[in-house]
Amino acid sequence: MKICVVDDSVAIRMGIPVMLDSVQVVGSFSSVEALLAENPDADVVLLDLRLSTPTEGHRLQGDEAIRLVATRGYPVCIYTDERRLLVLAQCLQAGANGVVHKSDRPEALLDALTRVAAGDTVITQSLTGLAEVLERAGEIKELTERQRQVLTARARGEQWASIGRRLHITESVAREHMAAVSAKFARHLQVTTAADLERQLGVGPGDLLERPS
Repeated sequence: MKICVVDDSVAIRMGIPVMLDSVQVVGSFSSVEALLAENPDADVVLLDLRLSTPTEGHRLQGDEAIRLVATRGYPVCIYTDERRLLVLAQCLQAGANGVVHKSDRPEALLDALTRVAAGDTVITQSLTGLAEVLERAGEIKELTERQRQVLTARARGEQWASIGRRLHITESVAREHMAAVSAKFARHLQVTTAADLERQLGVGPGDLLERPS
């Protein structure tokens, strides 16, 4: 698997090839502009959500950067410290295929990159909880009963092996069900405004932008 890393942290750019030694890093950039100018052949772009802005000028980042990179045909996996639910949801809205926290273990990052490269949608634990709330509110349509069961289990932190044993399915099948849920969740977000999402969840304007205490 070939990936590009876009992050303004030198430590991240140098650390990813060491941390993920089974992955071929074909490009390492401090800005989206540099990535797009070089246009390397990559299976996934691992993109920091917030890139430092030069003293003078503008730097592509956030939703704008995600849309442009996705438009170039790259699957995008966001790599971030951001925890606010609406901000993370907006990443999927903008076209990201996955969201991973920088605090996650290397094997979780590798798994996310592998799944994004294969065409899956990967979401964080907090977004899994958001997906379950929306499903219970009837906002995410057409989930199968098995998909609902796996979503509920993952939203409560149950491990894949435990889900498989309890539902009498293999771990890989459980992951496939969750991938289908994540894709439907992402499609729902892509046609939902921030105001609509707040209404669906029954929260006040701006509540989803508040940082957790």
